[in-house]
Amino acid sequence: MSSILRDLASKFVLPLWNQKNLKVIDTYVAPGADIQTTFLKGQGPRALKQNVKQFFNAFSTLEYTIQESTLSNQQILLQWRGEAIHTGTAFNVEPTGKRVYFSGITSISIQQEAVTRYHCFSDLPRTLMDKTSFQKANLFNLFSSDIEKIASMLQDVTGKRLTKREVETLSLWLKGYSIKDTAKLLGGLSNRTVQTFRENTKRKLSVETYQQLFSLLQDTGVVPILLMST
Repeated sequence: MSSILRDLASKFVLPLWNQKNLKVIDTYVAPGADIQTTFLKGQGPRALKQNVKQFFNAFSTLEYTIQESTLSNQQILLQWRGEAIHTGTAFNVEPTGKRVYFSGITSISIQQEAVTRYHCFSDLPRTLMDKTSFQKANLFNLFSSDIEKIASMLQDVTGKRLTKREVETLSLWLKGYSIKDTAKLLGGLSNRTVQTFRENTKRKLSVETYQQLFSLLQDTGVVPILLMST
């Protein structure tokens, strides 16, 4: 099973996004697979193809790089970065011709050598839009940058209340940023301070690893919101 999971990155995910090879969807994705992306929920190969086609209609020359992968039982978790040129309408934003940079998380589960769950979330909409465009696209409330609201949502899900800084460091942890990079992005905090925030978060949420964190949050609707918040 672990060999099949390892092959998914090189034989399914990378060909799909870097080579625009839609045939791998039919090869790997089960008919009833649970498909969830930042803006789409559906089932099976057709839903995933729809999402991929929408992306490539709006962006060209995608460079998709897997930063880290984690295997656990029947699941592979990928932290990735992407860059592409905005050449078509996306999220009601007209093409700018500019290169955009974004990051995300993909969780893939398999059973009997077939993909049964494909969850992929990224911060692309917030990367692409300014605040005004975000509001016009009716996404401002869905992906609020209000840290207090996000903290309340997390409390509803986990029963634990995180501070503003803990939410911010949690968001960047989800995106795969190191403690050093997180410190820089949050205004020059010390590495030790960021480490303290992260340890406090792990203790409050009763998790030790990235895999445990994502498993706790992935079915709650909180992951895409956290990705959008920083």
